[in-house]
Amino acid sequence: MKFFPSKSLELTVALIKPHAAKVPSVVENIKCDILNNRFFIVKHELTVLNLELASKMYAVHKSKSFYPRLVGHMTSGPIISFLLARENGIKHWRAMMGMTRSYEAHVCDPMSLRGLYGLSNTRNVTHGSDSLQSAKEECSIFFPEFNFTKWYDHEEIYFRNGYVQFIDDLFIHVKQTNDIPKLLLTVQT
Repeated sequence: MKFFPSKSLELTVALIKPHAAKVPSVVENIKCDILNNRFFIVKHELTVLNLELASKMYAVHKSKSFYPRLVGHMTSGPIISFLLARENGIKHWRAMMGMTRSYEAHVCDPMSLRGLYGLSNTRNVTHGSDSLQSAKEECSIFFPEFNFTKWYDHEEIYFRNGYVQFIDDLFIHVKQTNDIPKLLLTVQT
């Protein structure tokens, strides 16, 4: 008998862009918002994008007028990258970010991350995957060693059922292996 207690979690890539990543209070506020919104932090790193990776990341925008400005900004300094998990994770993170254009977010959604911390359309504080496919592609850029399929097959059930531990110093959740019910262990085999 297999046990499936709830809807599976959805992975999404979330970024804090360079202009915000250098402001400790903004970073701490965003991290608190991530936890307060019941996301699991599967991966977390300080990253510097090179031109090749930024071009790959934003290839879909290559023909648009803002592309050089966007790539220039994303390669201008360190970014903070997260791989987050939650039910409806993509939709929920995008709602937290708010409208793409910071100026609109300031007026229409002032408590969103972009409403609070966005400076312009390019310096709009955060990025988030817009689909599971883009999350997979973006994950390969920011966390190339991470295996989506393996996580869903072998880790997701532990996160979904709360058998994780938060490591504050690393700002990450990890699978808790002690005291796991035998029923969960048999689901994996």
